[in-house]
Amino acid sequence: MPHTAVTLEDLLADFHETAARWKAFFEAHPAAANVPTDIARSTTVAELIWHIYGVAYRHSERLLGQPVTDLDAANPARNLVSAWKLYEAASENLARFLAETDDAALDRVFSFSTRTAGEISGSYRKLCLHVFVHTIRHWAQIGPLVRQHGYLPAFGQDIFFSHSIR
Repeated sequence: MPHTAVTLEDLLADFHETAARWKAFFEAHPAAANVPTDIARSTTVAELIWHIYGVAYRHSERLLGQPVTDLDAANPARNLVSAWKLYEAASENLARFLAETDDAALDRVFSFSTRTAGEISGSYRKLCLHVFVHTIRHWAQIGPLVRQHGYLPAFGQDIFFSHSIR
């Protein structure tokens, strides 16, 4: 029996909600951005956040059929200021993509080259879903990192605590 699914729009709303919570957290605890990590070739949590939204931005460009920005050349500072700018740009692109795309277009398959994994093929739906899951996965890694260094987020981090998804 088919069930109503969580939509990509639901996941975009959670993407916004999660970013807002963490942005407020880092505004209250700026030193937490300097917590060390080795995840995704990052050396600090700030660099990992830049990675999260850099990936979201580049994939959002792919989803829209735009040329993909070389972020190392265009935005070499891997800090929170540039990460939040990438988040804003990715958010705008993702919202536009979802507003302009129907289910048939989401199922179209395309191929693209990545910086680290070579050539990848998949549907537009799969790439859009990847953006959201990639983001959720890395935020789930950041939570324990900051807690282990004494910075305690005052909000639930599981999808169960999302106000965006009922």
